[in-house]
Amino acid sequence: MRGAKELDSLSRPGGIERTVVGFLIAPLVPVLLLILPAALQGNAIALAQFSAYSKVSYCATLLIAVPAHFLLRRRHWTLLSIYVAVGGAMGLAVFLFHFVLGVPSRTPGLGPVARTLVSLPVDMIGGVIILICFWLIARPDRE
Repeated sequence: MRGAKELDSLSRPGGIERTVVGFLIAPLVPVLLLILPAALQGNAIALAQFSAYSKVSYCATLLIAVPAHFLLRRRHWTLLSIYVAVGGAMGLAVFLFHFVLGVPSRTPGLGPVARTLVSLPVDMIGGVIILICFWLIARPDRE
């Protein structure tokens, strides 16, 4: 009986493995959703968009989501709703960072004010998607 339990524990990833996999996969989800239209149309810009969006997504995840996760886990605040709030805050931080630096918006064909207004919800939804995906993979509430 003991051998079956050991085998089962080897086949099921533990908390740290799920956390690492979550932080590797989750930042790609909003990136793939953003480039999907260009990729489906065979637009050559899709690869450049993938590269640029991935850099932003992984940087935000490493600078905001990773420390937030460890803080939340230490305080036993592992509800999905808390991770959603952190994701929204991460998206807002990305928007403000781009706004302060004057980075041009990702929305072509609109005026500068409209592009800025469209970027805010896109960034915040992207942050929420990242943290929801991470939470679903890592399941910090089960540790």
